[in-house]
Amino acid sequence: MLHFEYRKQAYKGSRVDILPGHISEIPDLRDMLMRHFLIDNPARTFARKYRAGGYDGWPEEEVTAEAEMANTLADLWEGEATMNVMALLSRAMQMIFDLKKREGGPDGDPPET
Repeated sequence: MLHFEYRKQAYKGSRVDILPGHISEIPDLRDMLMRHFLIDNPARTFARKYRAGGYDGWPEEEVTAEAEMANTLADLWEGEATMNVMALLSRAMQMIFDLKKREGGPDGDPPET
């Protein structure tokens, strides 16, 4: 069973608890998450596809839209080529929290001054 605990602090301090059926399963679960649940940086994926001609024949505005989307999502990777899915999820949650906090919370009220 996976247990996610989100804390109001920087993503690097966020915690993901893995609660296996038996303590002996922890090393295998940790290894599986760290080595096999990696996601490529979308900017890297876009660049690779672009260099390989994967966007040949596409309208320029569609290629630009794809590039903008890839670059926006790439902020989660902070320059890393690949990221563990759990760390990525943690960063995404932190970014959403920070954005909502700057916007004044989930109801959209302006922040108190």
